[in-house]
Amino acid sequence: MKNIGLHSRLIGVLVLGGGLLIALPLALTSGASASAPGQYCVASLAGQSTVECFTTFGASVSFATGGTVNLTNAAVARYVTPSELQADVSPDSDVLAIDYTGTGYSGSSLVWTGAGCTSTVGGANMPAGWDDVTESVAAYSGCATTLFEQKNYGQPEYAIHVNASVSSLGSFNNEADSQLFCNYFGCEE
Repeated sequence: MKNIGLHSRLIGVLVLGGGLLIALPLALTSGASASAPGQYCVASLAGQSTVECFTTFGASVSFATGGTVNLTNAAVARYVTPSELQADVSPDSDVLAIDYTGTGYSGSSLVWTGAGCTSTVGGANMPAGWDDVTESVAAYSGCATTLFEQKNYGQPEYAIHVNASVSSLGSFNNEADSQLFCNYFGCEE
């Protein structure tokens, strides 16, 4: 079976006798290339957790903000200033943080959204394809975030202050397997 990427979904193609092709959907796994160029995803923590991916960074931010934020010059990932997100007025979903697969807010990105940080919320497991790939993070909407090396918030951890950004996680680069969001430094479950 051969894997072919189509619009951020994987399709398996099975070639049968006589050249007949059958397309089968395949689930993304942690080995599936979330860090490949052109993967700009949004993970929602509000209600049922979902992940949607886009071909441009600007499209992912627009989707994450319900179309209220349209970044200019945003085909690829870049740092987003808090003032650029001020147009995000959705009461049900705020941008909590953006994780990047490269240092300096580059590479593929994962925009985390949720209903603010009045309580501690998080992903006990990073979305499929996003384990062990994060190298820089920016927190927004009055949120702090803590990344954990193990699933289910297992130690060690890397904490980021409220509305702060870190252009490199240093020795914690490519280590995060789960992440929490809260309104204080050092989020705990």
